[in-house]
Amino acid sequence: MLEPLNLSLLIAPLFLAVLLIIAYLVFARTPQIESKQDLKEIEELRQQCQRLREELETQSQQLNTDFRSETFQQLQNLLTSYPTVCKMAEVKPNLPAKYLTSLFTSLDNLLANWNYESIGEPWQEVEYNPQLHQPDKEDIIAGDKVYIRFIGYRSGEKILYPAKVSRTLPGGISE
Repeated sequence: MLEPLNLSLLIAPLFLAVLLIIAYLVFARTPQIESKQDLKEIEELRQQCQRLREELETQSQQLNTDFRSETFQQLQNLLTSYPTVCKMAEVKPNLPAKYLTSLFTSLDNLLANWNYESIGEPWQEVEYNPQLHQPDKEDIIAGDKVYIRFIGYRSGEKILYPAKVSRTLPGGISE
């Protein structure tokens, strides 16, 4: 399986080259052009700058295409099964959900591949932490016992989406 693409590592060298050329044109040259050689050199630098911009744009488009293709490959099972499952749910509305959970394995794999971690487990009792949780009521304070209604996600220390919490479990659910 392909490693996750790091756009900044691929685009940064080209971006740096463009900045260096621009800095050279702006700061290293005197305002007066002294010879045809200077004009030629400036034109070559402009052309090189334009070529680097075009390369950067092409590389950005290719990275986007590669990312979309890789993500589709990882979610292919879910995406191809989803319409059939929807139809099955229409025809057999009493079909137990436990038979459908295996479809979500591809999502679990994608999250693992991207190094995304869940914040809590559904209906888990935890102490409210405003850095990790989004309360359903404004009067919940740090340290209050709450239940995770919907998990959140993090990537290392960065919170991508806080877990949604409540003081109570959903109706009909008991501890």
